[in-house]
Amino acid sequence: MKHITIASALIGLIMIGCGESASSSSDGGSSASGGGTGVGGSMARFAISGDLLYTVNSRSLQAFDISQPADPIIYERAYDVPFDVETLYSYKDRLYIGSKTGLYVYSKPSATKDLDKIGEFGHIRSNDPVVVQDDIAYVTLNSRRGDGANELQILDVTKPSPTLIKRQRAYLLSPGGLGIDGKTLFICDGKEGLKLFDVNRTINPDNNESNVTLTFNRASSLPSLQCYDLIPHKGLLLVSHEASVSQFDYTHLPMVEYKK
Repeated sequence: MKHITIASALIGLIMIGCGESASSSSDGGSSASGGGTGVGGSMARFAISGDLLYTVNSRSLQAFDISQPADPIIYERAYDVPFDVETLYSYKDRLYIGSKTGLYVYSKPSATKDLDKIGEFGHIRSNDPVVVQDDIAYVTLNSRRGDGANELQILDVTKPSPTLIKRQRAYLLSPGGLGIDGKTLFICDGKEGLKLFDVNRTINPDNNESNVTLTFNRASSLPSLQCYDLIPHKGLLLVSHEASVSQFDYTHLPMVEYKK
């Protein structure tokens, strides 16, 4: 049955629902570009990529060699992380760290490079989960703790230092956890529940710059489902909310919930 094919992702999402510091992330999200061994949500603070496990806290970003799962070892550390780290996301050869003051980009360690900060994009002080697909990062800013903005920022991450494509505030009240798969963007939006947006990306042939437009899919959204984080993966959406974890089939919209 389809809804048990990614049980490890479900376990990771349950951990997300239990607190911000216990989460998992994936290599490239639901439409990963190969190599990832973990699947997780945008509120992650650890990520698996190949034989390396990455974890982040207020003091350091650490890489662990887990090629021998019973005997993991510290592979490398970076100590220049921002003090207000919230989330960690793995995509291709980079790590994206969301903090209350900006998005920070780190290189993944290899035989020829270290675990170093290579780029950043600052923003007004806000909560900051992030996901990446096709070299476009989607970042929600949230002011639920009394400061900051409530908006979605869409960034071009082709180069190490992200550049802003656009800000989206329309149809968003208090955006938090999010995920993307293909042309569908899922956002947990506080009291207004789970919202879906249709994504259209075009590239300007004159300068090769990307433009992304979003269309609110009201008919497929679930305003009664107040959620914390989510994972879209190959047609299966796992949603963490206050009561438990729900599963939905989004191969055809509107979504259909898997009942227990």
